[in-house]
Amino acid sequence: VASKGRVFFGTYFSTFTGYINRMRGYHSTKEKLDGHEAGKLKSYYFIPLDRKYEMANYYPVHVPIWGREFPVGWRDIDKDVELEGQ
Repeated sequence: VASKGRVFFGTYFSTFTGYINRMRGYHSTKEKLDGHEAGKLKSYYFIPLDRKYEMANYYPVHVPIWGREFPVGWRDIDKDVELEGQ
């Protein structure tokens, strides 16, 4: 439910929040939702406040890498896969 909602709020250092954001990333790419090309999600962190908009804007991988998910985790992951029957 959380991964397919219009908006999601979680905590920055939560691995569960990270997993939900990765699922949201997969879904946004598959469904071509607004912002998917730029790696943006309608996900926000309610704590800490200085990180509130990190998932709403594109950020390249930076440390700590375990504190959040990054668009590289869901963008173009199937690009070189050939679909059977095509």
